[in-house]
Amino acid sequence: MGKKETKDKKPAQFKKIYELLSKYSQVIIVGLANVGSKQVQDIRRILAKRNALLVIGKNTLFKKVLSTRVQDLPESHEYYDELKKFGGAIRELDVLKNQVAGKVGFIFTDTPVFDLKTVIEENKVETPARVGAVAPIDVVIPPGPTGMDPASIQFFHALQIPTKIEKGQIQITKDFVVLKTGQKVGQSQAVLLQKLGKKPFLYGMEVLACYDNGSILNKQQVSVNLNDIVTKFQKNVSNISAISLANGWVNEASAPYLLANAFKDLAAIGLQSGFIFDQIKQSNAPAQTSAPVVAKVEEKQAQQAPAKVEEPEEDVDMGGLFD
Repeated sequence: MGKKETKDKKPAQFKKIYELLSKYSQVIIVGLANVGSKQVQDIRRILAKRNALLVIGKNTLFKKVLSTRVQDLPESHEYYDELKKFGGAIRELDVLKNQVAGKVGFIFTDTPVFDLKTVIEENKVETPARVGAVAPIDVVIPPGPTGMDPASIQFFHALQIPTKIEKGQIQITKDFVVLKTGQKVGQSQAVLLQKLGKKPFLYGMEVLACYDNGSILNKQQVSVNLNDIVTKFQKNVSNISAISLANGWVNEASAPYLLANAFKDLAAIGLQSGFIFDQIKQSNAPAQTSAPVVAKVEEKQAQQAPAKVEEPEEDVDMGGLFD
């Protein structure tokens, strides 16, 4: 019965993936190693609120859909009537086939991967160290009480862990490295961490790559912070502008500053001479500062001008002109 149900689901899954590949411009590939079903459900709900859909299925099915979607659909295809409405072949999707490997899931969305990456990867769960798992981090037990009675001391001695008995319980006396990054978890390490109640690993989905309108962004590229890029770009433009202005070079970076400086010079001359041209009238900043500038110029001229000496009045004989 189970096999029949799975068989019946395949056509529906095929059509759904075909539709999603037609509808969305972006496919985010996420790693699902050590991710539990509860985590998958949680992240699905979060992504749905951001207009993104997580699909997890067999890689063979996904590859089959991809190989169909990059070609024009023949009329003889079993789903031709249902799939022809999604248009012609999307050949750019061919670059996605190499990403379908291992335990992965696919997030279909039009939201930029840079906006979703944090949301996808922040949902992590503490997990015990299971035998055979590869340690993603160093695992170190710090000094302190273990909460275990002295009867278990032989277990610690067998692992060469420095201990002492204090207040009726075993106490570790200095840092003990249980696992190093990349090391496989053995039986003794797993038992030790279990006895101490430690869940040393945090597991969650990881963004591995992203298909975006025909291009593949790798893991390093999707980890770039866009704000950092904008800040660095602005800083470099400022540096180019400064160098260009200092050397008298006219280019796209320096031209706005050269024009602005030239206008300021003309505006200053116009305000000082009383010649107010149209561009000054249209500009709020010079208009607002014109009165203080003129007043300052007049004040400076008054300070520099020699004091006027008043001459005494003289009686002049007008010769009866107005008599």
